[in-house]
Amino acid sequence: MSSRTKAFKRGQRIYLEHVLGLIAPGSAVPTFPADQLKPQSLDAWTNDDLGHMIEEGRRQSDRQQADLERIRSRAQWLFTVAAGALAALGAGLVSSKPSVPLIALWLVGMLLLVYGIGGAAAILTVRADFAMIHTAVLSGVSPPVDRELAKSYSRMMSDGENTVATRLTVFRQAVVFSLSGGYLGLLAAVLAG
Repeated sequence: MSSRTKAFKRGQRIYLEHVLGLIAPGSAVPTFPADQLKPQSLDAWTNDDLGHMIEEGRRQSDRQQADLERIRSRAQWLFTVAAGALAALGAGLVSSKPSVPLIALWLVGMLLLVYGIGGAAAILTVRADFAMIHTAVLSGVSPPVDRELAKSYSRMMSDGENTVATRLTVFRQAVVFSLSGGYLGLLAAVLAG
């Protein structure tokens, strides 16, 4: 099996697990290992260098949160539009009394549309994992705090990068499923009309 086929199957499994995460609140869902960088030693860094690392870590953490919110707002839009399309296409086809082949085409389209809506809903509601600095834990660190804080930032960013990359991929797949389902449903409705 080629590496592209394996990657495709893994992507579909991750999408399905996100959709299934809707019925298992709070459970962890898999992510793509998008960030493969490993942190390096900060032992030789000066206090100024550590300050720069801390500032960059804060910026990266803020950017990750902002990226997730942008993906969620797009998913909210997709969810709303796709749910409306599902209702309209369903009502339009049922009222036209189509033939059996058109019903089959319509059912495939509706299933794809529902699966796309599930992906959008998963982006909105399924647990998103990010590593954060907990101030209560930080208060127990022996000085110098900056060195430990900088080390923490250098280690914790991968979780957020992987979560954001996975949510973006799930969103892309939800769009593809929703569009495919919508087009098939529309085609069935037009042919039945």
